[in-house]
Amino acid sequence: MTPWIFDRRAMLAGALALTAVVIAFVGAFWWLQTRMMAVHVRETYSLLDQDLSLRQRLGELLGRQTLTQTLEVRRAVLPEAPEFVLLDARGEALVGDLKTVPGGRAVLSAPALRMQVAHEDGSRSYVVARRLDDGAALIISRRDNAAREMALSLGLAGLVATTVVILVALLAGWVFNRFVLDHVSGLAAAARDIQRGQMAARAPARQRLDALGALTSTVNEMLDQNEALVGGMRTVTESLAHDLRAPLMRVGRAIGAARGAAEESVREVHLRDAETEATRALQTFNALVDLARAEAGLSRDAMEPVDVGALTADLAEFFGPLAEERGQRLECRIDSCQVVAHRQILAQAIGNLLENAIKYAPRGSRLELEVHKLGTGGAEVLVRDEGPGIPEHAREQALRPFVRLEGAAQQPGKGLGLAIAAAVARLHRGKLLLEGAEPGLRVRLQLNPV
Repeated sequence: MTPWIFDRRAMLAGALALTAVVIAFVGAFWWLQTRMMAVHVRETYSLLDQDLSLRQRLGELLGRQTLTQTLEVRRAVLPEAPEFVLLDARGEALVGDLKTVPGGRAVLSAPALRMQVAHEDGSRSYVVARRLDDGAALIISRRDNAAREMALSLGLAGLVATTVVILVALLAGWVFNRFVLDHVSGLAAAARDIQRGQMAARAPARQRLDALGALTSTVNEMLDQNEALVGGMRTVTESLAHDLRAPLMRVGRAIGAARGAAEESVREVHLRDAETEATRALQTFNALVDLARAEAGLSRDAMEPVDVGALTADLAEFFGPLAEERGQRLECRIDSCQVVAHRQILAQAIGNLLENAIKYAPRGSRLELEVHKLGTGGAEVLVRDEGPGIPEHAREQALRPFVRLEGAAQQPGKGLGLAIAAAVARLHRGKLLLEGAEPGLRVRLQLNPV
């Protein structure tokens, strides 16, 4: 079971984000409530003004007595309606009681003849006055409970919405945390397995095309590469110990024999044998170092623009006399191809392919060497011979270090030529392909832009 693990910085960032969301949400609700209350007050005053204007117009058309009668009738028939008070020019009440009006005469001196009076129960009264032509005054007041109900309703809605936002945010954070922990736990488990020596351990692959899935895929690719590198280094070191032991033993025996030889000519023969064995051991060691550097990508820093066609032409000129000694014809079709490559190690790979073709092709046969551009912007070096070739089932094995296939034992070598060429191809983002040429073998060294 995945432990409950949280990153403090992630929690702080989440808390800050949640706080910002809640503040913005509460602020929006407060602004909405304020605006709605302002609209409600404006509408209430508008209705009261319209009612006053109607009464004032009625008095102007039908006279003060008619206005007084209609107000009396209205108070009797609609006692719950807004309260009307009609004052004469001296300020005495003709209709209604000024004591029933919240604030009393204060409205007559209020700005715009309007005022609001708050009550203990949370309700609010709106009072509006209108001066008549003869100095009389008409006052209307209305007690309003809607504002309080609106405030309570909006406050409750805001509280519920804020609670929902917080709960959803916490749930989303928990789900996201578990989602991230699943990925991180998979990576950590793979790392622990690798620490225990299980080099084949990998993080669980994710099918989702997201950042964490891409991270898992990248880590697994890195682990694949590390496993291949470790396996290659293990193979190289084991092969190095195996293949250098015999030459070094022969060097030691030859030097010992030279020390015990009585004649100078015999001593020279033994020393010459020791020098030959030491040279072979050094060549094997250098080949292994080149293979290891190519496999690890350590030669990438020394890459530069290289004309693969010109480089291959120089190598063809160098190996041409060797082919002529065996009566072989080396036919070249070389195009100029500029790629970014490691000149020295690429030259060694192409040289290995040419040397193998010359070595395994029969005398008097034809060899082909081609260089042409690839559609990807890279280059391809093709070497074809008319030798015995390599069976399809053994081609993958032939690319491994120190592998000598059946029929190759009678030829000199350590089985590193194709392995180095394959490593050089991978170093240049390409690949080495072995194909049947009927008869013979066709080798394609493909280099892609680095």
